[in-house]
Amino acid sequence: MAEDDSPRGAVSPDELARAKALLKTPGRKDGAWAALAAAAFAAATSLALAAAVILAPAP
Repeated sequence: MAEDDSPRGAVSPDELARAKALLKTPGRKDGAWAALAAAAFAAATSLALAAAVILAPAP
């Protein structure tokens, strides 16, 4: 059967090739800086809370 005689599907071969190419290209990779900044903020906050608890006068 020739390629022109084959039944057409819901997606054309050009659209299918474009979709495959879009799936193959790597997306943007997020760095570790966001996680590192969040961890540093959490550590600083917990140290500040610990210092406030230790330095606060007893009731």
